[in-house]
Amino acid sequence: MALEKMSILIDSDLKKDFINCVLRHYDNAEEGILDLIKIYIEKANSSPAQAEIKAKVRETVFEGDKGSGLNSREIEKIMLNKTDEEIEANRLA
Repeated sequence: MALEKMSILIDSDLKKDFINCVLRHYDNAEEGILDLIKIYIEKANSSPAQAEIKAKVRETVFEGDKGSGLNSREIEKIMLNKTDEEIEANRLA
């Protein structure tokens, strides 16, 4: 692993507040910042974002499964050996 120096320009108040937050949980600010970077990368690479989860829930739960499964009419035709006309006649009766 090659080590590289990373520097950014940041507002002094934001830097001060961030360092104070890091030091509440870590003894060393540099160690804490590196740990936070690693956590962020792990999270970004391994778990879906909240928007992706919401989209998947909307797609599968609210819109239903669009898979190639049989619908109720096809199941009725297979299980009861009925035609479309017989199924429709039973529903109208």
